[in-house]
Amino acid sequence: MNQKSKKFQTRMLTCIVLVVFCLIVIAIFAYSYISRYESKKLDIKSRYTFSIDVDSNVTGYSNEDMTELAKAWLNKYVNQYRQRFVSYSMSVKKYGIDSVTMLDSDNNTVLLSFWVVPQDTESDYFSSWDGIMDNGVLKCEWVVSFYLDDNFNDTGTLYVTSVLSSEDYGLKQYYANLGIDSGGDTEVTTNSNKDQLANYVVRDNSLYITYDGGEKYVTVPASYSYLLYEDNSTTSLKEGSYMITTEKTAFVYGGKTANSTKVPVTVIYSDDKGENWTTCELDNIYNADYYYVKFFDVNNGVVICGYAKSNDTNESSRIYKTSNGGESWETVGSGPATNIIKGVVYVTADVGFFCYDYVDGMDSNLYKTDDGGKTFAKVILEAQELDSSAANSQNQESSSKADGTSVTSESTEQLKWNDVYKEALVPVVDSTGIITIYLTQGKNGVYNDGKTAAKYQSSDNGSTWKYIGQMEIKD
Repeated sequence: MNQKSKKFQTRMLTCIVLVVFCLIVIAIFAYSYISRYESKKLDIKSRYTFSIDVDSNVTGYSNEDMTELAKAWLNKYVNQYRQRFVSYSMSVKKYGIDSVTMLDSDNNTVLLSFWVVPQDTESDYFSSWDGIMDNGVLKCEWVVSFYLDDNFNDTGTLYVTSVLSSEDYGLKQYYANLGIDSGGDTEVTTNSNKDQLANYVVRDNSLYITYDGGEKYVTVPASYSYLLYEDNSTTSLKEGSYMITTEKTAFVYGGKTANSTKVPVTVIYSDDKGENWTTCELDNIYNADYYYVKFFDVNNGVVICGYAKSNDTNESSRIYKTSNGGESWETVGSGPATNIIKGVVYVTADVGFFCYDYVDGMDSNLYKTDDGGKTFAKVILEAQELDSSAANSQNQESSSKADGTSVTSESTEQLKWNDVYKEALVPVVDSTGIITIYLTQGKNGVYNDGKTAAKYQSSDNGSTWKYIGQMEIKD
């Protein structure tokens, strides 16, 4: 073979390699484009909106039948993440069920224990599944309550009404057995300023306190007509306006005109479980509608007063502190906003949270102080990704007919995290110091039928926040 033939063969081989390479690149780009296109078309529903059809009569189901239905629901739910073209960060490679246990037959509540192997074990997407990652395997336990809707044609539809982690469910049942109301949320946390056996009662036109669960009551020398009550109540004091512990007991009252007498904002406190009381006037305000009191030790404490409420949208506020047990108080400043105060929570003498009623356009209705109330900063929580059910259908005008009537077409706008979760609830603090914040959907929430809120927690007094997941919040 001469030199010329060798060069020709080399060129031909090079051309073939280039053509094959180009075809491979084109195929990769084409597949990538098709994958993105098909991925956007997938309808991945959340746990709260996913339902299955039942192809048999729904009446007379036994516990065994319901556990089988729950297993079928879980299989189909997880299979969403095993479809072709599911994005890599959401894809499940393997999956298995360990057990399905009936917990409450009256409410169709089932414990689902299962595991999944995500394609991407570093993906944050599955953080909301409340599982534990162990060598690339995500182990989950969900307590799911179902509602079986009869379609009256020998078929039914299985819906989810609640999803809890097994830990949350256990806490909820424990507190329910004790007769303690967790406020309707899925989390059992509290901002209560009282010891476990301490409480108050308003009866016979007097205020009484107890430290032993009601075995013995002590009279508080403060007129019941000067106290601040919850709306439409004459026996339930405004939440946060009192503190009852064996170390310190305090009530804030006044700030109004009662029986033709102007009563200034006043705090009354005891250091010896009601044996002796001290009264101190804080301010000449007579239109107060919100109080919060907190003592951090026998000497240091804080009082917040919301007053001059107008048009149900605005009010003023003042912050007072004491360093001598309540004998004297100084004004620290005012709150960071003029919206109606929803609630105040202090974690330490320096760290506190002010939560206000949400008004459209606010980027946050929650503020934090690190210096006892002198200065504040908005609490902005990191946005996450919504699933593909976060679509908001809108009618948009597209053309006009000859007779002057308009023709509209429906388009779908993808919602963003901050469009959905925007209104913060008052933070709650548990006995270990963990702070929990829920971002809710507000009054007109539509995502997950408005049933869910985004849960965040902090273990460093609010310096940093970790996203926990989407949780069911009941009204």
